[in-house]
Amino acid sequence: MILAVYRGDGAREGTPIVEPLLADDALVHRGVAEMDAHAHPFNQVEMELVFRPGLRLGQIVEATDPSTARPYRAKVTGIQITVSEASIETTLNLEQPR
Repeated sequence: MILAVYRGDGAREGTPIVEPLLADDALVHRGVAEMDAHAHPFNQVEMELVFRPGLRLGQIVEATDPSTARPYRAKVTGIQITVSEASIETTLNLEQPR
């Protein structure tokens, strides 16, 4: 398989790619991930809560915004656990669909 390559604004032709960079399975998974990531705009939300074991990156959680009191689902994109003498707190970074 040979692909034509264009550089810059598409006016300059580059050297062709003659070997696939990824296997077919990897291409399909990457395509699905890219489409999922750009399908809808997201709000970035940071939420502090009491320590809960078992949270994982990529997990879908249900949360409630205090200003609207309506629950929503969001994907966990970051987890920070802070331990002090008095408590263990968790800060989650969430991606919430708009």
